[in-house]
Amino acid sequence: MDIMAIYNKLKILIAEKELRDGRKWPYRTIAQLTGVSTTTLSAYVNQKAHRFDAPTLEAFCRFFGCQPGDILVFTDTPPAQATASK
Repeated sequence: MDIMAIYNKLKILIAEKELRDGRKWPYRTIAQLTGVSTTTLSAYVNQKAHRFDAPTLEAFCRFFGCQPGDILVFTDTPPAQATASK
């Protein structure tokens, strides 16, 4: 089984935006505002996205006011293992 080495921090970005804005951001609302389908959004949040295409990353960057490097991270340790070892 291949272990993916590129992960995304979309779940973290959503949580940070919710804290900044003082409100919840449902996936459906984010999808409507970004033009990214709820299926794609859910795949990113759950680390199931295997393609990171430019239009999707651009939409997320615009919504969160960030750069692509703020979304994607390269690591050999999956996020669940990284948090479990702390």
